[in-house]
Amino acid sequence: MEKENSFEILPSDYSPAKIDNSIAALNQPLANMLTRIGLPTENVLSPIEERRKVIFALESTLEILPYEERTKALYLSKFTIAVTVGLFDGALTFLWDETIKAVRNLVSKFDLQHFFYIAETLSPRYKNLHLVEDLEAISEHDLLEICRRIGLINDVNFKRLEHVNYLRNHASSAHPNENEITGIEMLSLLEHCLKHAITAVPDHSVIQIKVLLENVRIGTIPSDDCEIIGQDLAKQPQERIDDFVFSMFGLFSDPRQKQSVKTNIENLAPHVWISATEETKYSIGAKFGVYRKNGDTDRKEATQKFLELVNGLAYKEEDSLSAELIEKLQNLRTVHFEWNNFYNESPHAKSIAESLPKGKIPNAARKLFVKVITICFAGNGKGYREGIDENAVKYYKEFIESFTMREVIDFLYLFEDNEFVFDLDVSKPDVRIRKLTEYLKTKTTDVHINKALDFIINFPKKSLNKVWNDSRYQEALKYIKVS
Repeated sequence: MEKENSFEILPSDYSPAKIDNSIAALNQPLANMLTRIGLPTENVLSPIEERRKVIFALESTLEILPYEERTKALYLSKFTIAVTVGLFDGALTFLWDETIKAVRNLVSKFDLQHFFYIAETLSPRYKNLHLVEDLEAISEHDLLEICRRIGLINDVNFKRLEHVNYLRNHASSAHPNENEITGIEMLSLLEHCLKHAITAVPDHSVIQIKVLLENVRIGTIPSDDCEIIGQDLAKQPQERIDDFVFSMFGLFSDPRQKQSVKTNIENLAPHVWISATEETKYSIGAKFGVYRKNGDTDRKEATQKFLELVNGLAYKEEDSLSAELIEKLQNLRTVHFEWNNFYNESPHAKSIAESLPKGKIPNAARKLFVKVITICFAGNGKGYREGIDENAVKYYKEFIESFTMREVIDFLYLFEDNEFVFDLDVSKPDVRIRKLTEYLKTKTTDVHINKALDFIINFPKKSLNKVWNDSRYQEALKYIKVS
């Protein structure tokens, strides 16, 4: 009786050559089977040398994950088998699905209600979400963006995970494509997902916000402590302050909340409101007109009272036009960051054009308007259409032509916005933003504004995402009056 042939993919004394031989021994039977049943074999499996790179370094990469968690990681078994047989696109899908599951789990352990209040500021489609199961309704880009704003993911790791998300959409089995991933890329993607999502833990500043939100909802906050709390909160990143203010407003305007919660907010809100941005204040003030139009008397009256508490009646808007425009801008933003955005933006751009009042952009919507329109005009440089909806460009040009000096100043401050600069290290968006900046110089003769615009135009290529951190740019902004 002949001894049955056997081989090990990862022998105990493994070397690159031995791994190559083992993969080749597995590869040929698979190719033979496909040929026998009449299926194509070209461009189906990743090259043996690319698979070997992953297998050779897989064990050390997996050391990121504690051994007791590794033994339960079914997705990693599927990932490893897919890599071994050469289906890198399938391996990436298994990895990304688990990554999103891990991020949702991270959110569920933080503060769901706060998360959904922030989600509502990104898109109206996220209204009325409140359960863990509702997290599945949040797009993957927005899930990562909200986690970045909360602080569960930092800016650098957000970009890393968003890159994995991009490859999942354009180089995995999730969508039809002919793009390839190398072995080194697969290892990098695995490391980013394991380190920055699957095993991630929130930092101390995030935990502080969580504790404060819990105290607002279930505790009693002495009025004497509120000024100190407000001063401490002011040390947080601006986005986190704005999101906290919006959460407080959401709780206060919710008729289901107990009086004890509203009392805590009545004491705390004035000390936190002063640190919020004008955009957040106008956004809250615009809610009055929406609730009035919808006949939502309880929330309308709560909005009135909240604005009185914080001395913010100047931000109140009687009609719903600004809020409706904000919702349409939020919808356009969401579509832009989804897959195949270059086919889907134009209906939203047209709808915005129909809502935009003649004369000027409402204050409550102005900064969001400048941000979203500029992002969409620049595109993301992806796809054969360069990430731009060609049918929407005519609207974007019309909107930009309506910019006044106020909008130009808003544009200058966009370089602080993580979401705005996200694609500015890509050639095509980089070029389009510079051309837009040159056009904006025709909108003003202010020497200080033009100096800042020139700084952007002349900044090193594919690095506009670093403009804000340059001290020369900060110096140029010192002399520009922000309205």
